[in-house]
Amino acid sequence: MKTGITELLGVEYPIVLAAMAWVTNADMVAAVSAAGGLGTLGPNAGSLVVTNDVEETGERLRQQIRDVRKVTDKPFAVNFVVGAGGLDKEFSERCMRVGMEEKIPVAIVSQGSAAVYTRQLQEAGMKVVHACASVAHALSAERAGVDAIVVSGTDGGGHSGFDQNTTFCLVPQVVRAVKIPVIAGGGVAHGSQLAAALALGAEGVYMGTRFIATKECPAHERYKQALLESRDGDTIAIRHGMVSQPGTGQSGFTGERRGSLRMILSDKIREVLIKKEGHIDFNDLMTFQGPIPIEKGGSATAAALIYGDTDLPFWAAGQGVGLIDTVLPCAEVVRRMVAEAEEANRRLAAIF
Repeated sequence: MKTGITELLGVEYPIVLAAMAWVTNADMVAAVSAAGGLGTLGPNAGSLVVTNDVEETGERLRQQIRDVRKVTDKPFAVNFVVGAGGLDKEFSERCMRVGMEEKIPVAIVSQGSAAVYTRQLQEAGMKVVHACASVAHALSAERAGVDAIVVSGTDGGGHSGFDQNTTFCLVPQVVRAVKIPVIAGGGVAHGSQLAAALALGAEGVYMGTRFIATKECPAHERYKQALLESRDGDTIAIRHGMVSQPGTGQSGFTGERRGSLRMILSDKIREVLIKKEGHIDFNDLMTFQGPIPIEKGGSATAAALIYGDTDLPFWAAGQGVGLIDTVLPCAEVVRRMVAEAEEANRRLAAIF
């Protein structure tokens, strides 16, 4: 399967593992890359406990990068989140320096302006893919010189855009607006959606939720089971602000960083919805978060995703959960995606 993305990134299939916090690690990334896709190490990849030490964060990432290379020599990516100032920026820049030192082949940059890191990463030899959720941000990323764009619709799990653009409507608008390759993300969990993305003008797909339900993913089994049990209508997008603080010099990131989080609609979230008469945002969910013990990772996200704490409603999932009914090896997910896309293509060819 040959597209602009397979050519650009040096992979066999145009399937990219999304940059997910906590629920990626070296084994998972290597498995996706070895199968012909592009694995991506997300924030806190391979970690079980949160750290507030910038240097430790960088060294954890370095070890994960080296562990991927012990398993495969295929291309893979690292996600860099654009820091919004202060300690947040220190963490981001330390991880970026480690990526440069380790000479990773691909950077997937998210949650901020493409003008911040693109040139440095490219000068270090990386291909830069920037995640966007609107036509305006895609055009801004293209002007900054990125090599490709991920277009992430609100259908996707975790962070998505404030404007609530769906993947099927957003992708062709971005394809029409830019001249660089586009990767379609948001709710993609079946090979027919890969065929659909290519039909819309995209050059590949960006998949998170489907890869959580895999044997190599470090997510807790309760989280994986929740994905298998979820159907259409079982996720909800909850808005958040992520507005930069005055005086940080990062006010230009506000537009890119605000958005929503799509999560599984748990009993806890339903409780808040009733209490808030349907007007719910991320701050309302934080009322569930007391001090998180180090035995549960020291953070609410780690406690939910890695330790399976059902008292914390932080199980991210895209709207494609209804298409997921079994936990598979990563290589089998890639194989099935390709086979399903080929079958969809044959069906269309017969019609036309």
